[in-house]
Amino acid sequence: MRKISPNRPDERLRVRTGKFKVEIIDLLMKLTTTMQTTLRQLLTCALCALSICASAIAADVEFSISPRETWIGSPSILKIIVRDGEVIGEPVLPQVAGLDFEIQPGRQTMNSMQIINGKTTRNNTTTITIMITPSVAGIINIPPISIVVDGVKHSIEPTSISSSVSTTGDLLSVEVIGDSTKSWIGQPLNITLRILVKPFQSPEHRVTLGEGDMWQFINQERSHFGPFIKRLRELSQNRQRPVGREELINGSSYLIYEIETQIIPASSGIPDFSEMNIAWNYPTRITAARDFVGRSELSVSATKPISANATVRNIEVLPLPTDGQPKSFKGAVGSFTIDASAKPLSVAVGDPITLTMKLTDLSGTRNLESVQAPELDFPTIRSDFRMPTAPLAGSIKGNTKTFTQTLRPTRAGVDKIPPIEFSWFDTVAGEYRTASTNPIDIKVVASERIATDAILGTSTGGITPAKQLTATEGGLTANVVPTLAMVGDHSGSIGIYTGFAMFLMPPIACAAILLVQRRRDRFTGDVAFAKEYGARNVAKKRLASGDGATALVGYIADRINQPSGTVTRSEARRSMINANASTELCEKVDRLLEQFERSRFSAGTHSDTTAQSIADAKSCIQALEKLDWRKARDVHMNTSWQEKRS
Repeated sequence: MRKISPNRPDERLRVRTGKFKVEIIDLLMKLTTTMQTTLRQLLTCALCALSICASAIAADVEFSISPRETWIGSPSILKIIVRDGEVIGEPVLPQVAGLDFEIQPGRQTMNSMQIINGKTTRNNTTTITIMITPSVAGIINIPPISIVVDGVKHSIEPTSISSSVSTTGDLLSVEVIGDSTKSWIGQPLNITLRILVKPFQSPEHRVTLGEGDMWQFINQERSHFGPFIKRLRELSQNRQRPVGREELINGSSYLIYEIETQIIPASSGIPDFSEMNIAWNYPTRITAARDFVGRSELSVSATKPISANATVRNIEVLPLPTDGQPKSFKGAVGSFTIDASAKPLSVAVGDPITLTMKLTDLSGTRNLESVQAPELDFPTIRSDFRMPTAPLAGSIKGNTKTFTQTLRPTRAGVDKIPPIEFSWFDTVAGEYRTASTNPIDIKVVASERIATDAILGTSTGGITPAKQLTATEGGLTANVVPTLAMVGDHSGSIGIYTGFAMFLMPPIACAAILLVQRRRDRFTGDVAFAKEYGARNVAKKRLASGDGATALVGYIADRINQPSGTVTRSEARRSMINANASTELCEKVDRLLEQFERSRFSAGTHSDTTAQSIADAKSCIQALEKLDWRKARDVHMNTSWQEKRS
């Protein structure tokens, strides 16, 4: 080992320099360690900041129940308010005896955006409403209600609500009053619904709610208005409401609302209005608050549900007497006149006659909906006419109801339609009355028919000598007197005919192609043309499926360009007549349609009868193909246009 002398300055310098290097190295190592620690601390702070930001943008869920004190049948409202939630599940509701939970349809969503110093902030809020309705009185505990938002479960703490029994007392009463103490079954009766409710008074604020304010608290969803609901809907559509008036009854002030309507009693005795019930959310507390300009404003802060059933007063329905009731009476009540007309007045056997009967209500009540047609099925008319058996609907215009019936004479020589009786019960006199129409003169002649021997050429009206047949050979010229033209040489003319045919072939082919193209275009653009020319194929398909009635009526509808299923039997008969159909064909089609209708509504059908009917329908369609449907279509269009114009 080398020995360093302390007396030499250079040696001492070297020693000091070495020590200095060691100190610098130590200092650098300490600084590196300190920087690593600081970097770890910075990273930790950054992670904390990120976690704080993440928690700041997480969804916020709030639960609120109001009111905590309610009445039986009156709900408390639970609102679940979710702020900045992306995926919001359905609330999980518990099962609690005495409570009914109902989630209201439709969630309320509100989006907002703020821009502060160039920074944009967006917020969205979703509100879910749950109705909690108690059915028992007392304090009812509600277990936790939970909801999952963005994968996180949020729950309300266990809570409770209290419910009480609401008594109506003298706060509300309902009655139905008639305008007459005596009425008859079937007679229109004017009735009035009277709702009596006490106006709410607040001694604290010295306020009494008026009739307009009190009507706002009627609970129409829980109320049953019976026959008065139609009148209330009319008022609501016109943005109106029943007007109330204040009246003093037994020393107490009441608001009275009246609604009028008309009914037609169907049974005797006191009408039953027990199902009518009027519900009210009666105010119980008024609070004062400040509006946005600082003024004091009063509002109803609490209500309780009350209800009342309707009672009946001054109404009694009497039964119609059975003594002296005529056979032609069919339930009409009031005062009427009857008038009848027929068209045409001159027909052949089997041709239709349209009988029009008009009933006019003279009482002014316009009680015509339930009035039935006069009775036509009596011996004097049944022996001479045939008519449909379906009931007549009738049409109402003003105070007149019109019925139409088709009559078909069954024999020649019928000269009149007999008088038609109509009976009703006169509510003023309290007895039955009968009126009759005047007989209608008509002329019925025999149907024109073509003799079978005339069709076959066997008529004996004019005797034509028969030709004597002569046996010859060469069958094509048998019984024909030969001429020079027949035995002449025609071989030279073959070339001329061939050349002429070849000359005409190109234009004929072009014309045929043009005709096919035009017909295809017409089928594409003209629906009526397509229906008319496709009527036969459509009818064949319907016959193949066994639907003869639809095939016949549908064929006629297609030929007169009417939608399928809109042509009735009478319209089909009228269209066939307009298309120059014979009486026999019209009768045959009408009988087939009637037969199909009977088989459709009968308990069972026979396959043989059905097969024969389908065959008859097929032959009828073949006969209908030969009619002039263009004329029938034009007549139908003109008639429809005139009806629309009138």
